[in-house]
Amino acid sequence: MLKDYEKQIKDADLVLVGIGKELHAKKLIQFEKEITNPNYQKLLGKDDEKSQWMRTVYERDYLLKLGEVDYFQPLEEVLEGKNYFVITSNDDGLIYHSKLDKAKITAPCGNGDFFQCSKPCDEQLYPANLGLADLIKYYEETGIIDSLECPKCGQPLIFNVRTEETKSVYVEGAYLNSWANYTKWLQKTLNKKLFILELGEGFETPSLFRWPFEKMAFYNEKATFVRVHKSLYQMGKELKGKGEAIAMDSKEFLGNER
Repeated sequence: MLKDYEKQIKDADLVLVGIGKELHAKKLIQFEKEITNPNYQKLLGKDDEKSQWMRTVYERDYLLKLGEVDYFQPLEEVLEGKNYFVITSNDDGLIYHSKLDKAKITAPCGNGDFFQCSKPCDEQLYPANLGLADLIKYYEETGIIDSLECPKCGQPLIFNVRTEETKSVYVEGAYLNSWANYTKWLQKTLNKKLFILELGEGFETPSLFRWPFEKMAFYNEKATFVRVHKSLYQMGKELKGKGEAIAMDSKEFLGNER
């Protein structure tokens, strides 16, 4: 449990946290119960592509309109007053609705705030909230599931998130400033007492922080590395003595089960 590492975190000079798919909104939020809109409810159980798209539209709209959430409260509490940075491979934007400092978060896979051209014909990003409102209004007035078109080339707009399907066309501009802040922060970790906490990251995008975290822990003699995952918790023997693998769902590890 996270509370068992509170003293080590408090004693560290710097704390680096990685958040993966075990803490994705789809694992934390029961959309089918939270979104009571009858038009969304009618889409549940329908597996055709258009219905799936429209469910995603409603769910993204729900996420964008969220206020402050408490899913990460235990993490917020142990990081209070610490010099930390959080990197997430999730594309749901949920971490930005926590009390964690937004200037200390980077989400390289996107967060659903924008649409982009599916081609893409250029690097332009379009605010998602306006497009989502239009799609929902049109569907609820006509019953027709539609998509948005790129105003420049007419190709469909897609969410500006990196998935296996979109990685070759993903427009990276939205996260580059936070990534620059992250890489600058990492430069300060050399020879510092660094606590690395990896929560729920499997092998979806291991090059993002799973492998880099292992490398940092190996080369930094003052580093402590804790990896938490229900099934993919293993780490190499080269990290023996400074790495700890915990076979537990990250939601349970945070002690914030619902």
